[in-house]
Amino acid sequence: MLKQIKGNTKKGIALALVLSSMFAFAGCGSKQHQGSGEVVVKTMNVIRRDTPNVFEFTGFVEADKEAKLVSQVSGQIMARHFKGGDTVQEGQSLFTIDQRTYQANLLNAKAGLANARAEYHRLNKDAERYSMLLEKNAVSRQMYDQIIAQRDQAAASVSANEAMVINAEVAMGETEVRAPFTGRIDTTDLSVGNYVVQGQTLLATISNTDPVRVKFSMSENEYLNLSKAKSTGGSAAFDNLSLILSDGSVYPTKGVVDQFDRGVSEGTGTITLKARFNNPDRLLLPGMFARVNADSGITKDAILIPQRAVKEMLYKTFVYTVDGENKVDMKEVKLGARVGRLWLVESGLEGNETIVVEGVQKVNKGTAVKPTTITEADLSTDRTAADEKAN
Repeated sequence: MLKQIKGNTKKGIALALVLSSMFAFAGCGSKQHQGSGEVVVKTMNVIRRDTPNVFEFTGFVEADKEAKLVSQVSGQIMARHFKGGDTVQEGQSLFTIDQRTYQANLLNAKAGLANARAEYHRLNKDAERYSMLLEKNAVSRQMYDQIIAQRDQAAASVSANEAMVINAEVAMGETEVRAPFTGRIDTTDLSVGNYVVQGQTLLATISNTDPVRVKFSMSENEYLNLSKAKSTGGSAAFDNLSLILSDGSVYPTKGVVDQFDRGVSEGTGTITLKARFNNPDRLLLPGMFARVNADSGITKDAILIPQRAVKEMLYKTFVYTVDGENKVDMKEVKLGARVGRLWLVESGLEGNETIVVEGVQKVNKGTAVKPTTITEADLSTDRTAADEKAN
């Protein structure tokens, strides 16, 4: 009986060892399988179709004219003739500054001028009489020269006093601050009773917003391409610009580039341009954000890829392609214009590739993947957007 128990115990121990070995082997196999598993990605075929070649740039609206009105005299504001945000007309009175001191200065200058003219008139008559007396040898040459010098000095005094009158008149005129051109005036905290200082106090800013200009920048290559390009309608690309406002609406009027910077910026390598847009309804305001679209015609059989498929490294752009064995390769691409959610590819792809759209951050050259094919329509779905964010 004891021998039978011992035999059963040995069989139990042996069975336990076998089972534990099997579980250990299965666990190792599972880990090995998991470690060499394929990476799940979403892919799509490169898109090929005739495509409008539209370059998009970020811009900001600027006034065609803008003037900062700084007080040219010191004094207390006696009247304000506008409301903030009004459209004011050229020559319209905006502020009246206390004129009393400047009126007194003007009257004093005019009085000084009158005295100087009277003195000159007297000395000029003396000079005429002394001239006749000199011819008769009734006065000496020295006395004649003295009276001529006094007359000339009086003439100079007249000129100086005339300048003082002009300056006083200018200062008097500056007490009535007028709009230099028709435009919209900003809101200001200055009101009746405030004291302004000559050359220091900013009274208001006026902007002429019809037309306006949109300032934007582009790379040297983009500038060269657009300089030679024609829009879909056949006009020069720089003469047929569209404006997309911050709410996504398209501004109804086309714009024309009418200002180019003198050269390429050394710091950014870009060129700054300004496009003129008519703005009769005053919809566009200085400082507004807008996107400028430049149409450079139709690209036949263009190669297009999703923007989310592009990876940037060291100022270069790459995409991951998937071959028939579901292995990943990495290709450098040169990108052109944005087309909605897509990039137009100028070089680097043949146009028959399958590329990784989602999961770009999880793969590298040589990675084995398990692809799920999506279409262009899937690019705008909430699910793919969420997946992209997770990646």
